[in-house]
Amino acid sequence: MSPSEILSIIVTVIGVFSFATIFTILYKSYANSQIAELNSGKKDIELIDEVIYEKQEKVRRRRKITGTIRTVVFYAIMVVLIPLFIFSLINRFQNNVTMIGNRTVMVVASNSMSYKNEANSYLFDDSLGLNNQFNTYDLIILEKVNNETDLKKYDVIAFRNSKGSNTIHRIIDIDYSSTPYKYTTRGDIYDEKGTDGEKPTFDKVIGRYTGKRLGGVGMFILFLQSYAGIITVSSLIYCLLMIDRIANKIDKVQEERIKKLEEALEYENEDNLNEFKAIYTETIYYKGYAYKFDENGFVDKTEINNNEYLEKSDSTMIKELTNQETSETKTEEITINEEQGE
Repeated sequence: MSPSEILSIIVTVIGVFSFATIFTILYKSYANSQIAELNSGKKDIELIDEVIYEKQEKVRRRRKITGTIRTVVFYAIMVVLIPLFIFSLINRFQNNVTMIGNRTVMVVASNSMSYKNEANSYLFDDSLGLNNQFNTYDLIILEKVNNETDLKKYDVIAFRNSKGSNTIHRIIDIDYSSTPYKYTTRGDIYDEKGTDGEKPTFDKVIGRYTGKRLGGVGMFILFLQSYAGIITVSSLIYCLLMIDRIANKIDKVQEERIKKLEEALEYENEDNLNEFKAIYTETIYYKGYAYKFDENGFVDKTEINNNEYLEKSDSTMIKELTNQETSETKTEEITINEEQGE
């Protein structure tokens, strides 16, 4: 590993670690603020509105559909990302050659096979059909070759060169007099001067190109294989787990608060309504707002103006039940416990 690569890794580690640390601090601060506001009752109006809104059938149905779509999309991304990340790591430690059955995939690292050089007349011979070029960062599929006699002139092969790197070029000649056979290769974009200096033998051949490829996917795999990619993905996984854990904590506090509010918002039960057999309405005053209900459910929400309940409603929930025939009212005051957040 060169000094520049080491420096690059160090800078990446510092950068990603700093981001993860700052993000964690900010998100925890946000979470603590949300929990404090929930416990203190500052978000009660929002929660009441949400509870009332979600009780509408069409809203529940729409949110259920939206939630399902969001979940499906999230897991679809995970199903693609996680296996790809694992494959990239395995491929990295196996010199970018991971055989699955008789096939393997390889990322194209150069443009040496991206177009036809006019100097190579064989590429323009329609009878040969040599139109299997590919671009940098394409992900190509290779097939395993069982013996040296299976390789033919103009096959595109991937082989390990003397520097230990993978090369993907076309066979333009085969020396059958040599034991083992030697293959002369050249990238399609080069002329005769660009013919590979070394002639690989069969033991250096990784596989033969099948003509199938995925354009541009290799760039993503190369990133996942790099130290920067490994560090970044690891940091991303940490952030997702951290967010999930803290978000669950917020949700738990919110659910507990909503439960208290729902208990306070419940209609009077039938046992307590013997004297209210006629049509009645219920109005709940809380934190400057009046919520009106009738026998069919929620009616509307209005601000309290010049009402005797305005000041009192800031700290107490007031429930007023009114008989529409006699105008008789029954009032109940409910104090909702307010706790200080962490």
